[in-house]
Amino acid sequence: MGKRSLTLSVFLLLIIGIIQASEVRIRIDEKGRKVFYNIRPPSTSASSAGVYYSNRVEDYWPLITETCGRHSVDAELVKAVIQVESNYNHRAVSPKGAMGLMQLMPATAARYGVKKAFDPKENVEGGVRYLRDLLDLFGSDLKMTLAAYNAGERAVQKYNGIPNYTETQNYVRKVLALYNGESSYAVYSGGGQGRLVSYYKHVDEKGVTHYSSNPVSGIKTTKVSFYY
Repeated sequence: MGKRSLTLSVFLLLIIGIIQASEVRIRIDEKGRKVFYNIRPPSTSASSAGVYYSNRVEDYWPLITETCGRHSVDAELVKAVIQVESNYNHRAVSPKGAMGLMQLMPATAARYGVKKAFDPKENVEGGVRYLRDLLDLFGSDLKMTLAAYNAGERAVQKYNGIPNYTETQNYVRKVLALYNGESSYAVYSGGGQGRLVSYYKHVDEKGVTHYSSNPVSGIKTTKVSFYY
């Protein structure tokens, strides 16, 4: 057998192996990098919807990282929050009156000294400070923090968890799906929170993000959880 045939055979065997190993998935992220998932996608009967980042992310990334660095908030979390809140439209206004990139309500803007809610720098500053306070209030629980950002901390305290509001349930799912590198989320339509799924995330020396169902020995991993 010639070298070309041998190489082709090995290549085909590798491809077949990858296809058979259904727990391995590859996706290209918004920066064009390959992301490998060495997990089996959780089964669910719920309908799903796609999530993705706006092409305006890079315009605001330096502002996000600088602001988050000062307040010790994960920039990737804020990146996902802004996507779901405003699709990176700094002039966005919601039907309820929330404004700007991080959709600050007038009372929240006033609480954090934001005088120009449509100014990206002031808006992100106020939104990140609010997230910092919510993370502290809820012991860094991301689900409760995000639910409070959407529905208010009193609602989360009342329910002692994510309120059973369709908007809030889907908001938390969208943000966490983006934050965890997913391309879709299970749409909530009532009747419970779904199934809690936990993965372990780490980034290798080449900048490739990996997810596994169990911690990887000898490697620092971060546990991420969300509902499907």
